[in-house]
Amino acid sequence: MNWSKYNTLFQSDRFGQFLYNSLSNSLLKIDPPHYEILTELRDNRTLPKHRRDHEFFKLLEDNKIIIDRREELGILAEMQNQRNSACLNNTRAEIHICPTLGCNFRCPYCFEHSQDDVAKMTERTLSQVIKFIKHHVKAEHLSLVWYGGEPLIAFDVIRKITAQLKKLDIIFDSASMVTNGYHLNKKIIGQLDGLNIKEIQITLDGLEQMHNSRRMLAGGQPTYQRILSNIVTLMNSDFQGTCAIRVNVDRQNSSQYAALHSYLTDKFAGKKFYVYPGRVNTAQDHSYDQNRIFSPAQWSDFIIGLAHSDGIFPRKGWFPEGNPCFTCVAKKSKGFVIGPSGELYKCGEDVGRQEMEIGNIWNDEPISNPALKAQYSMKTDPFLDAECLECEVLPICGGGCPNRRLRAKQFNEKGLEFCSVYKSNLIRCLEEYYDEILTSKICNDLLNPAPQKSNDLGYQMLQPEVRQ
Repeated sequence: MNWSKYNTLFQSDRFGQFLYNSLSNSLLKIDPPHYEILTELRDNRTLPKHRRDHEFFKLLEDNKIIIDRREELGILAEMQNQRNSACLNNTRAEIHICPTLGCNFRCPYCFEHSQDDVAKMTERTLSQVIKFIKHHVKAEHLSLVWYGGEPLIAFDVIRKITAQLKKLDIIFDSASMVTNGYHLNKKIIGQLDGLNIKEIQITLDGLEQMHNSRRMLAGGQPTYQRILSNIVTLMNSDFQGTCAIRVNVDRQNSSQYAALHSYLTDKFAGKKFYVYPGRVNTAQDHSYDQNRIFSPAQWSDFIIGLAHSDGIFPRKGWFPEGNPCFTCVAKKSKGFVIGPSGELYKCGEDVGRQEMEIGNIWNDEPISNPALKAQYSMKTDPFLDAECLECEVLPICGGGCPNRRLRAKQFNEKGLEFCSVYKSNLIRCLEEYYDEILTSKICNDLLNPAPQKSNDLGYQMLQPEVRQ
């Protein structure tokens, strides 16, 4: 048995000694003697038989902390196979449709450069979209994302495409929409359920003055009050879906996130509604002030600070999710982004960049650039990357953003980060997770003062609660 390369053995100044294994996604709390044993195993030192506790070593084997190298490689191969199977699943299609690239906003950090393009998808093109989905995609299940530009500028296109999709012999699972919310009026809200839209994402970048300085109309006019009013209308309507408020955060507005989060969650308490921060992360050649952007470590400081100072915790908790098989639209065989003229992409961040088109729905063979499509499939696979294979968090990482990985590693674009947050902040996340366990235990002991059975083994496996 060997020491797994996916172990992280660490000494916490706050809480003592731990070992985390990303292959089994397990966390072990240990006392100093067991920490010393693990240190010797890590350093490949011979351990006397009298120090080999059978139960402890069985625990290590069961959780892949010590493992035969062939078994370890086999588990990685199975993970890669599951990931590839998810990518190559031909029964489910995910289509992102941009009915227009035009936008009524002029957000300074936006990566798109087509806001002035007011053209909308034509009747002929939207009919061709249906033909493409019917004859080329050929899936049993379909999910949509309405994207832009600002999709509500072309709401009539959304209605017409949805009506035609419902006539196809395909299970239309759901749709979601990414919108700035400015045109989300009562009439549109009343049609969302009929359009099978299950989630609306709207962006607010702070309280009124701050938001208006970052997310203004093309003419510079403010937008906060109108968006907020539209959100109120949405939340007070019969809409059955969820509203997600994204706050694009950098140094300029980070101090306002907690206040905005508190205001919105109180205002819409009990509704299908949540608020979350998104790190502004532009390429180095973008005109936006790079000094405003948080590094990954600084972003962790911000997220942890929210928990400690404001009681705002990550929606999915601190413990690593451990889903290397997660795939976004860019990785899926039946995943496409369709532009308003029928151009095809693999990622929303490629929209408007002609060199990143993989084809066009008007072509007899829609995929005219199969090499780029293949690059998205093969060249973004972390299990084929020698550097990733040596990374301690590979089994929980998933490879990061495929678009940024491709552009950075294959096209040599500078300043693009794509690695998982766990690569540089795993230990901090695990410390916060353990802190939550201790807090919960203290509260439980206060409420239930009955004697607790002590654990005197010197080690304890810590597993998170099952998430919904």
